Amino acid sequence: MSEVPVSGLEAWLRKTMASDISQAERERDKLLSDIAHALDMLQQNCTQLSRKAEQDMEMKRDNRAQYRAARAVVRLTSIITDMCQAFGIPSSKDSASLRSLQRETAKFSSEAARSREEWLRQIRPYYILDMMTLGGNIDKVKRLAEELHNHLMGRGAVLHSLEDLRGKVNSLGDLRTAREDKVALKESLEKRLSEAQRTEQELRGQVNEIRENPKMKEYVTIDEELRKLRGDLLTTGFSRLGRPLKKLISISERGDYPIPPDVRESAKEYVKKPFTTFLNEEDGYPRLKAVITALSKAVSSGKLALKQREAKKVVERSEQVVAAESLSKIHTEAKSLKQTHDSILIDSETADLVNRLRDLRQEGRANRSLQQQLKAELQRAIDSDRHLEDQMRIAVKETEAFVRKTCKTTIRLQLA
Repeated sequence: MSEVPVSGLEAWLRKTMASDISQAERERDKLLSDIAHALDMLQQNCTQLSRKAEQDMEMKRDNRAQYRAARAVVRLTSIITDMCQAFGIPSSKDSASLRSLQRETAKFSSEAARSREEWLRQIRPYYILDMMTLGGNIDKVKRLAEELHNHLMGRGAVLHSLEDLRGKVNSLGDLRTAREDKVALKESLEKRLSEAQRTEQELRGQVNEIRENPKMKEYVTIDEELRKLRGDLLTTGFSRLGRPLKKLISISERGDYPIPPDVRESAKEYVKKPFTTFLNEEDGYPRLKAVITALSKAVSSGKLALKQREAKKVVERSEQVVAAESLSKIHTEAKSLKQTHDSILIDSETADLVNRLRDLRQEGRANRSLQQQLKAELQRAIDSDRHLEDQMRIAVKETEAFVRKTCKTTIRLQLA
């Protein structure tokens, strides 16, 4: 079994099938030359016959029948000459161009023969030999079209196979280039992901260093308790009111349901920053109660068009917040902690540490988001690389099978 590199496959096939390829190329080139010569001869024939007919028109004006026949010859030769001049033989010798040439040659000979038959009625009984010569030249073009067809179906098939092989080699080259690009992308993503992971470790180290600072111990404790209270606020079901509140704001702004402007602004603040807005409330959180009351009324009136189950839950939560004062404990504890939190930040050094901690946490969130993005891109690159690898493996097997069928020789294709 021969091992052949992809880059040298066409040269190897040309060498292996040198005799068949050489014969096919000679036959092809001869046919192209013969077609060009036949068209040239047909055009010369038309030129000579046209001159003869023009002379007869001058000399035999008194013989109306012969004059009309000569005029018909001039018209016929003019039509066929125009057809010859419009006919072009392609410079390319590939199979597609040759198939197109074969069709055009057959069409040309058919149209030329039909024109000859149509005008022959007006020419007879004159110019009998001239018409036979013209018909012979047209028939020669027709025979060459048939020979070209036979060439493409016969010996010319080996040249078509060579073109197919070139296409397969180019496809393999494109696949290899695409895979090399994908491997380079994968390596780049892996490097960026590794750098992001190292950055995360560094950020965690800096965060831990700040948290362990004596000035930060009380702040960290309070901050964690505030975070817990924020979670408690949301788990009471307050977070589930987000969608109905957005609907309430929307229909109010459209003028479909009236609520006081200050209530609408409070609703917007609660949708945007629920815990911060809640902390800034006075005792008894009157702004939130006003918002929830407006929401409950809108739900009860059917203006929000909620499903029955969702509407029931909204009304229940509204009653808990407004009537049962279910958020009072959270509000009292949160406000107290917030006051202590703010008093701690009076110290400039502590405030600087807190700002630095906040910046580090923000960098950490951005870094984790970047890692998720890089992981997703890396997975897509890995999947794409595997797909390209499968495509290359299939393409190699198809090319080896093609060579085996074409030249009855088994090879092993080398991609390198």
